[in-house]
Amino acid sequence: MSDSGVIELQDPSERPSTIRWFGVVFLIGHVALLLLGGLSLWQIAGGWWLGAVAAASLAVLYIAVWRFWLAPGSRYRLGYRERLTMHLVLGPGVVVLTALTQLWLAALVALSVILLGDALDERSRR
Repeated sequence: MSDSGVIELQDPSERPSTIRWFGVVFLIGHVALLLLGGLSLWQIAGGWWLGAVAAASLAVLYIAVWRFWLAPGSRYRLGYRERLTMHLVLGPGVVVLTALTQLWLAALVALSVILLGDALDERSRR
């Protein structure tokens, strides 16, 4: 680990890549928001089966968006402004969803961690 907080991974067959701790914080924020949104949908749906289907649907969609558009190593990763727009549209949607189950504060903290982690990761690349 270097002084800048970057962990370098060495693979002899590829060029060296780095993992920034801001990216890890970004991922943790997304996982927290996903779990809170899934839990909220499960509670709102009322039944076990309907709640499980709603939470699983949210999880599949959220993971697909993360994998293809938001993940730092993704081939089709959106630019910073596009990611910020996506976070400012979808994040408050999950916060409103969690407000219906009294989990809004935790979701708001997770959204703040996402925004801060992404901004710091983008800034550290320059």
